[in-house]
Amino acid sequence: MLRPIIKDLLLDQHKYFKSDPSNIAREIEKEIQIDLPFAVILTGVRRSGKSTILKQLISKKSGNKIGYVHFDDPRFIEFTVNDFYTIEKIWPKVNQFQFDEIQNIDHWEKYIRQGLERKLHFAITGSNAKLLSKELGTLLTGRHISHEVFPFSYREFCSYKKLTTSEISFKAYMAIGGFPEFIAHETKKYHQELFKDIVYRDIAVRNGIRNVQELTIIALHLINNMARPFTFNKLAKNYEIKSVNTVTNFVRFLEDSYLLFPVQRFDFSYKKQQVNEKKIYVIDHVLALQNSTQMHEDYGRILENMVFLEIRRKTKSVWYFKNKGETDFIYQWKGTYHAVQVCWELSAENNKREINGLKEAMESIELSSSTIVTANQEDDILILDKTIKCVPFWKWEFPE
Repeated sequence: MLRPIIKDLLLDQHKYFKSDPSNIAREIEKEIQIDLPFAVILTGVRRSGKSTILKQLISKKSGNKIGYVHFDDPRFIEFTVNDFYTIEKIWPKVNQFQFDEIQNIDHWEKYIRQGLERKLHFAITGSNAKLLSKELGTLLTGRHISHEVFPFSYREFCSYKKLTTSEISFKAYMAIGGFPEFIAHETKKYHQELFKDIVYRDIAVRNGIRNVQELTIIALHLINNMARPFTFNKLAKNYEIKSVNTVTNFVRFLEDSYLLFPVQRFDFSYKKQQVNEKKIYVIDHVLALQNSTQMHEDYGRILENMVFLEIRRKTKSVWYFKNKGETDFIYQWKGTYHAVQVCWELSAENNKREINGLKEAMESIELSSSTIVTANQEDDILILDKTIKCVPFWKWEFPE
């Protein structure tokens, strides 16, 4: 690209960077250090607030001159790796660069590696975990620190809306979800357009997928079946897709974009985990609702997805348990296993099933306590030497 064109684009984009950042503190901020001699990389779904988090962290620094570039801007379509050095010439005094959606630029990691050797600082965002991890594994091994960014958690939502944790704010979060822009403006069709952007721009275009209709059908099927089991073979058969590998790749691309999360069945054998049915969860329950035709009254599945996201924000080590009975989540945190069941409302009809499923999981992994997350019920259930704590979602907190 010509230097005058790049200079004009940088000036235009810098107006955004200088605008007042949101003052909502994100939970992940305390984990991020941007003064280390590494590339700080934030990955996560499109529109989850990655750029804003970096903007807030960098704006608190003093003494550094900051260069901001967003590569999802179509005006950068002809930008190549050599043009990074043109940016340095335009901004000779800049020592801290923030590059958003950097995976759009081929061989970006080569420039970052060389820049780190020259003592430059980089804060980077990307909305495709696989693209970034592939590149990070080549030239940036040991030279980067990665963090995952999700839409607002329930408590971040309450903080933004200036609400206390309560049944009222819980219902508000159920209705609005966690995407920061939608919380701020509640724009109609926001989630439908976001779904299209993820499927077309973050998956189809970047992976050279020609049959976008098949990809969309698989994505919508999984969204409609949130919190339910699936297999690649059944998906291929149901939609008459000849290659199971095609379906497997589609689901992997959807996971890499942070739209969907396949969860494996718990087993101490890794091999058995791979062959069993998986369950699927969605990055935001309202995005799922707005792109679904089947879930609008299924509060149990919605709550289950909300609980999954609270767990997944903290750890990737999460499974579901199934033997004679079922437990929604087994997760590992700081070397300890935990069991969580999700039930909108415990009743005479489901009480035995929910508790027996938890009891079986507790015996299998030798736990003395577990949790049932509900909409608004609270109790302690004692079974011999085991305790099951029943707690409303709006009171439930991830153990520190």
